[in-house]
Amino acid sequence: MEKVILEHLQRIEKQLEILNSKIENFLGFEELSEEELKELDEIEAKMEKGEKFVLNDV
Repeated sequence: MEKVILEHLQRIEKQLEILNSKIENFLGFEELSEEELKELDEIEAKMEKGEKFVLNDV
């Protein structure tokens, strides 16, 4: 059971890394305001801590 959970967590981590890469590389990222960049940094920090949030809130 622990092995299955670990495999799921590893897949989730990989998906988050891919998502993070896409966010950093999407067209217009460099045109975001300082406030928008700060908000993305805060979201990333929360995700790293395991906190959840609704995407509609972003």
